[in-house]
Formats: sequence, C-alpha cells, structure tokens
Amino acid sequence: MLTEKAIKEFKEYLESGRWDEDYGYRTPDGQAEMLDMIESVFELCELADKILSEKLYKQMGEQG
Repeated sequence: MLTEKAIKEFKEYLESGRWDEDYGYRTPDGQAEMLDMIESVFELCELADKILSEKLYKQMGEQG
C-alpha cells in the first residue's frame, strides 16, 4: 500500500525538477521506464477519481 508520505515525496520529486533532470541522464530504456511510471500514475489517478466520485455520490445520496 502506498503511504501518504511516499505520494508527497514523489510529488515533490516531480515539482522540484529532479525527475526531469534524472530523465536527461537516463539511457533510452531508462527514459522509457520513467515515462511508463508516469503513465501508471495517470492510470492510478483515473481509478482514484472514479472511486472517490462513487463514494461522494453515495454519501450525498445518503444525506439527501
């Protein structure tokens, strides 16, 4: 399971520009791996959005 700390650290890594710097030092295979990781993050966000939306709609329905 991911921790909130790990997520915050990765966000800071992206925001700081270190990801971009590391990307520049990687071989093409390493760069592809980094891009695949970012793609996985997008997929994770889409799934999290779906789950959060379902939970919020359910809570709204129970309150109304």
